[in-house]
Amino acid sequence: MNELRKCVMGGEFEAALLKTSMIQNPFQAITAANKALHQRQNNRMITKNIHSEILFCLSPLKGISDSFRKFGVSDDDKSVFVAVVDDRQHKVLKQIVEKVQGKLHDMTDLESLCDVANIKKIYKVTAEEMQVGPLVDALVTRIAMKDTFAV
Repeated sequence: MNELRKCVMGGEFEAALLKTSMIQNPFQAITAANKALHQRQNNRMITKNIHSEILFCLSPLKGISDSFRKFGVSDDDKSVFVAVVDDRQHKVLKQIVEKVQGKLHDMTDLESLCDVANIKKIYKVTAEEMQVGPLVDALVTRIAMKDTFAV
C-alpha cells in the first residue's frame, strides 16, 4: 500500500485509493464519484482534485482530514479499492496494476472484504433502516444528501 500511496501523493498518477473495508457495494463508490464529478462541473469542489473529492464525497463526515483518515487507504491496510476518472486510454489503470503487489479481486468479492459493523457505525445506520431496505440504500442516500444534513 505504501508504494501506491507514494505514487498518488507524489503525483506519479492520479487515483482515489479507498479503504476496501469501508466499501460495501460498488454503487457506493460510483455514487461518490458521480457526486464529485458534479461538484467539479459546478466549481463546487471542496478538495484540491477530483480523486480526493471522491474520497471526501464517500464519507459522511464533514472534515476533510477525518474523511481521509476513515476512508483513505493506509499503509496497514491489506486491500485497496481504486477509483480513477478521466483515464480513457487506461494509462493510469495500467500503472496501478503494475504497482499492485498481490491479487486483483472482482467487484463481486467486495462484500466479503468490507467491515459491515464499522460501516454502519460511521454512517450511523440504524436497525430500523436495515428492516426497510439494504445497507447500500442507506449509504448511497447519505452520500447523496451529505451537503443537505450532517450525519
